[in-house]
Amino acid sequence: MTTQVDHAEIKLGQILTMLLAVLAFVTKQPAYLIALGAVFLVTGFYRPLSPFVLIYRLIVRPLGIMRSDYRLDNIQPHAFGQLIGALTVLIAVALLYRGYGTAAWIVVGILFGLTLVSYLGWCIGCFFYYQLNRFGLKGFFRHAPTDKSVPLGRRPRKD
Repeated sequence: MTTQVDHAEIKLGQILTMLLAVLAFVTKQPAYLIALGAVFLVTGFYRPLSPFVLIYRLIVRPLGIMRSDYRLDNIQPHAFGQLIGALTVLIAVALLYRGYGTAAWIVVGILFGLTLVSYLGWCIGCFFYYQLNRFGLKGFFRHAPTDKSVPLGRRPRKD
C-alpha cells in the first residue's frame, strides 16, 4: 500500500545500524551483531515494535533531534531490505563462529557500506524488491515504485 513513509525514521535506523556495525568491529563482539540482526528481524516483520523505530518515535522526533521527512512510498521494500540485513548479519555471525573472522568482518564492512549508500539515497533492498516485482513475483512483492521518475532503489522525491 502506497502511503506516506517517514524517511527520517529510516535514516535514523541506518545511522544506528552503522553505529552498531562499527561498535561490533571495534570491540570484536558478535553480541552487537546479534542485537543488530534481531532489530532487523523485528523491523522487517513488525515495524511498530522495532527498537530503532521506537527510539525515533519516542525520543528523537519528540525532542526535535530530527525532523520528519514524509514521502509517498511503500514500506514493504524497506522491510525487505531489513530482512536482507538480517540475512547478512546471520552470515557474518556464522562466519565468526566457524572461525572465519576475516571473512565475517568483510561481510560486516559490506553491510556498513551498503547501509551508507542507502543513507545517501539508494537502497539495495528496495532495488531487489522492485526487481522481483518487475519479474512478476506477487504476494509480498506486489508493490510497484511510487516515483517512476527515479531509478529503482532510489529514495522517492519529496513532494
